[in-house]
Amino acid sequence: MELREWAIRILSADTLEEKLFCPEILTDEAPGEPLVFNEPIRPIGMGFNKRTREQKLPHFQEHGKVENRAVCLHRFAGHELLAVEIMAHALTAFPEAPKAFRRGVAHTLKEEQGHVQLYRERMGEMGLQFGDLPLFKHFWNHVPYLTSPIRYVSVMSLTFEMANLDFAPLYGKSFDHFGDEKSAALMAQILKDEIHHVSFGWRWLNQLKGKQDAWDSWVECLNPKLNPKRAKGFTLMEENRRKAGIPDPWIEKLKMA
Repeated sequence: MELREWAIRILSADTLEEKLFCPEILTDEAPGEPLVFNEPIRPIGMGFNKRTREQKLPHFQEHGKVENRAVCLHRFAGHELLAVEIMAHALTAFPEAPKAFRRGVAHTLKEEQGHVQLYRERMGEMGLQFGDLPLFKHFWNHVPYLTSPIRYVSVMSLTFEMANLDFAPLYGKSFDHFGDEKSAALMAQILKDEIHHVSFGWRWLNQLKGKQDAWDSWVECLNPKLNPKRAKGFTLMEENRRKAGIPDPWIEKLKMA
């Protein structure tokens, strides 16, 4: 199956199974013309809701209750499904991007599909089905600004996914503290994959930025809805960024953001 056909199928899917469909063989012989989606088709019951202040994630002190941990996993699964769709959108929106870039996006998309399924399975064990709680538009609010591959990696890989280098281990530690080894192990797997995703973004930022300083290029590519602070969590995990290839000067600037 062509990458373009696969991406359109994901963006047009009205079932979760179709969103998570991945063919064994993918080709990129006919990327076609740029195709931009304002937002994807969603399965019944999984449309976008407006988030209220009352819909904050349970506090870490509340993770002792299994239902609260399940709520956290549901929110994370929602983010992963958004990432699946945004990556599919990158494949339709940037047909002229380097083939290696498109292959990398496709590989990351497959891993994000896997993350959705892992969260889905774990939630089911905890008594919560994916879609039982409201889902939010989040990443799709930034699509109008994702007008080029370098803007895509700046926002997705080096901002939202980079922040997960902090959030994933933080939540994993909390789940483990309350004896939920399965959920902690799941967060460890998410972290491992996210390190690779951030590394992908870092490599392509440097390939696409020209002679401009990498930090300056990244900041310039962020849209008005974002700032560098969004690329980190409550506590900045330096070593996870080093594993992704992020240099110390960048980490120091991010610490000060």
